[in-house]
Amino acid sequence: MAKQNTQEATTWGGKMKEFGGGNFTFLSTDGETITFIVVGLPVLLKGTYKNKEQERIGIPLVSEDGFQLLIGGKRLARKLAKHEKEFTTNAIMVRRDGAEGDVNAKYPITILPEKEAFEQLCKVRDEDFTPDMIADAVKDALEVLKQ
Repeated sequence: MAKQNTQEATTWGGKMKEFGGGNFTFLSTDGETITFIVVGLPVLLKGTYKNKEQERIGIPLVSEDGFQLLIGGKRLARKLAKHEKEFTTNAIMVRRDGAEGDVNAKYPITILPEKEAFEQLCKVRDEDFTPDMIADAVKDALEVLKQ
């Protein structure tokens, strides 16, 4: 299990972890970004959106907020797969370009050249992540995607 931060319960992220569901995220608004390192293999997630069955991809990552499962579409996952060789050496930034609910939103990917960003996220990973966290995040995400 990850090390417990004594101040965790006094932050929004800490409270969300306590409430459940704080271990996954979406990029849902125009211009929203996330900077991260990849910490596991993608996971296929099946759910329902607007009464339609759909498949999403869970991307295990560590951001400055710690471990999260980024839930995105197959287009985003395929684009990330093209950069797999950089997963062990660079931080990655993904931005959403498109209004909320826009199924044609774009997700530009930037491989960050600054080694400091990668090293800082590796430090967060080493302090706040264990591989068993992925299964818990997948379970929580699937509960939300069923709705």
